Formats: sequence, C-alpha cells, structure tokens
Amino acid sequence: MIRKLTPAEMKALLNSINREQHFLYYSYLTSRKQNAVHYGQFTDRGDFLGALAYLRGLPFDAFSVYPVQDSFRIRPLLSFMKQELQLPDHTVGNFIINEEEMALLASQLEFLKPPKELLLMKHVHQEALPPEDEYVVPLGPSHFDQIESKMAELQTMAFTREELRHPFYGVLEQRDLIAVGGYHIYNDDYVELGNIGTDVSWRRQGFGKRVCAELTRKGREVAPHVYLNVMEDNEGAVRLYESLGYEPVCKQYIAEFTVGS
Repeated sequence: MIRKLTPAEMKALLNSINREQHFLYYSYLTSRKQNAVHYGQFTDRGDFLGALAYLRGLPFDAFSVYPVQDSFRIRPLLSFMKQELQLPDHTVGNFIINEEEMALLASQLEFLKPPKELLLMKHVHQEALPPEDEYVVPLGPSHFDQIESKMAELQTMAFTREELRHPFYGVLEQRDLIAVGGYHIYNDDYVELGNIGTDVSWRRQGFGKRVCAELTRKGREVAPHVYLNVMEDNEGAVRLYESLGYEPVCKQYIAEFTVGS
C-alpha cells in the first residue's frame, strides 16, 4: 500500500531519524517541509517500509528517500508519485543517499550515469578557524542581482532565489563580486553552507577559503551544528575544509535516475 504520509507520521519520522545519516531527508522534514510532499510504503498489515519525498521549486526533479525495512521497494513509489504529481514522461529524478541506502537501492534504479561520491562534513574544531576577516563582507539586497548572476555563472544548480533570505557573504573588488557564499539551510537547529564559488580569474588566491571561514563563523553563532557537502574526489576542497575545522561524518552519493516512462 502507498499513500501520502500524515503530519503525525512525519513527526514520528522526525523523532526517530538520524540527521547526519539521512541529511537530505531530514531537511525535507524540517526546513524544506513547506515545499515537500511525502509518500509512504506500507505492507498489507500496515507496517511502514519507508518513504519517498518530492521537493517543489527547484529547476530539477528533486527527491529524497528514507528506507526503513530491507523490503522497501522504490519503483512502485516512483510510479505512484509520478501519477499523483503529474510529472511528465521521461522525468529524471535526483537525490542524495548514503552508503547503506545505495546498497539497498542500486539494483532497483536505472541510473543515467554512475553516481558521484559526496562527503557530508561537519565543523567540529572551532579553534581551527582563522581570525575574523574584514575583507569578507555581508551582502545585502543591493547585491542580489550580482549574486544571482554569479550563481548562474558558477552553475550552482541547487541555488534558489528564496535562499537570498539567508545571509550571503562575499569579496568585492572595485564593486565586482569575485567570491561569494551563502547557506542552503540557516536556522537554530543546524546550518548548511552552500552556493560557494570564486570567479574563474580570481581562483587559487584563497578567497574561497576566506568566504567559507566567515560563513562557518557566522553559522556557529546561530546553530551548534554546521555542515557542508563536497565531492569526495575534490581533494583540494576536502583539505581546505579540514584546515578550517571540518571532518567527514557521512559518505553519500549524488544520483540521477529514471522516474519512469
């Protein structure tokens, strides 16, 4: 049996879920809940097997999955949600899953390309942050057009305009925005850094690290848990984040898959 989850069921999931092991799904239950819809899979006796959620408002079809039992099957859920949400034929789904979920779902999905390995990192060493940097400045509404332009230039596909309600910081050179960063999640529960990038002509000069340090410092002021995601094969970025006090807490995969014809 497949049906939409009730608010009480989602609250029960939230009370039992491990945020760091199911980082994306946790966000669909909390900070992204207004734009997310959740469906559950149950046995004929009503036993809960797992859930699949869809997030509205992104420029791609974003899903998040939370298997509970090994007997969870994602294909029936995808077919059901495709019809319920009126997704077009040949829709390509995207999600981030951990290693355990990958082991369960790999044989059930048709990936369009090999999933990419991703590390969830958490800031744990406050003493590793450098002193506050006056060169990195807060960006306000007058910079929003520049931020959006830079996000498009950097091809940050997960950026949405509503994230401009969160703080952004950057480096300006003669009023040009040469490095920028912000947050995907920003509340007193936890913070997730994102939308970080440096103009091509200004790279390898430490601006990205300076912006990341400032974002981390400001994030730690509002929440005890500060995270970011980085591709595992981007060894330079991993070392940079480690130098700022981050440690890997979960290995994940970014996957693109066919939802169904």
